[in-house]
Amino acid sequence: MESLMKKLKKPLVLVTAFSIVGAGSSFTVAPEQAEAKSWKHELGQTENLKYPDEIVAGVFKNLRKETRGPLPFSEALRMINEMNKVEVMDNYLNRTGKKVKPEEIRDIVSQVYGIDLNTISELGAGKQTSTFSDHVFEKVEKGLKADVTEATLMSLSKKEVMDLYWAGFEGRMDGADMRRMINEVFGINLEGIANLEGSGVSLFSKEQWISQYERDLFVVHTGFTDVDVWVYPTEYFKEQTGLTELPQQLKNKLRDLGFTYNDEVGAYYYRNLTGESVLDDFKGKTLGAIIRVANEEYSELK
Repeated sequence: MESLMKKLKKPLVLVTAFSIVGAGSSFTVAPEQAEAKSWKHELGQTENLKYPDEIVAGVFKNLRKETRGPLPFSEALRMINEMNKVEVMDNYLNRTGKKVKPEEIRDIVSQVYGIDLNTISELGAGKQTSTFSDHVFEKVEKGLKADVTEATLMSLSKKEVMDLYWAGFEGRMDGADMRRMINEVFGINLEGIANLEGSGVSLFSKEQWISQYERDLFVVHTGFTDVDVWVYPTEYFKEQTGLTELPQQLKNKLRDLGFTYNDEVGAYYYRNLTGESVLDDFKGKTLGAIIRVANEEYSELK
């Protein structure tokens, strides 16, 4: 028995040592894995995120890639919260550098901006024109690989036009290309909308809130096809100022643009008599006038 134990002693020591090393190695986590586990845990524990988890994670990955070094998740989250929506969208798109399909683009717009392009298309809401631009025709014809008549193009849903536009685009679309496409097809200026945060102006258009924040002072509300526009104060503005209608300074600026008070909607109202959607230039002037009054007279409320 003793000789047998002597024979087994060395193998047992080796087995024991191997078991200890094996057990130790099974609990060893690579630094990259530990870091990934850490930020994902932080993401899961963070409440009241400005954007959905998927967007925050994607932007964080791109920021970390650009930083080329350690980037604490808390610092990245601060950076994300300070970005405007255009910057968030572009950072999210750049996380992989892959070509993004139309349905994915619509999903990204929904997650970043809270705008549902699919619903707008289904309702037939938004931009109302007698035709699309030559640029849209060119892209759609390339996508179809065939000539397209005006009647055919106008019979398509906005979602179908967007899909064909995307198919006719040469190369990989970047964020600016996507935003141009969405503006040309849907009449939604994502660049401009990103600048509304902190401006004091809410925007309701295409049958949904396009931009809305708690401390907004005024609402720009467009009709189903963007042919008409009306402007009125928010409940927050009324509570803070004691006013029940727009301030006189703003009324004057809106009148200069062609707005008149409309009893039916209880707001300052403008309608494009051509029956087409109001032009981007007019929208810009209207928003600019409202934002100036908000900045000059009520900046402390924003």
